[in-house]
Amino acid sequence: MLATLATATSNQPTFSATNLIILLVVAAVVYPLQKKLREVVSRRRKERWAEEDRRAELEREQPDGPRPPEQTP
Repeated sequence: MLATLATATSNQPTFSATNLIILLVVAAVVYPLQKKLREVVSRRRKERWAEEDRRAELEREQPDGPRPPEQTP
């Protein structure tokens, strides 16, 4: 039983240079994609908020009465 424990503990995988290179390559690909995605989502959210604010301002400026139908692009 002691021999089995000794061989089991000596064959554990280690963090090699190859694994480090793979990790760096994956990070070099994923990080820019994630950054670009966050920028696009943030820009779209800000545009949507600006549009909602503009519509709310127009609704406050309109007098009470029948509203014209909204046009969707």
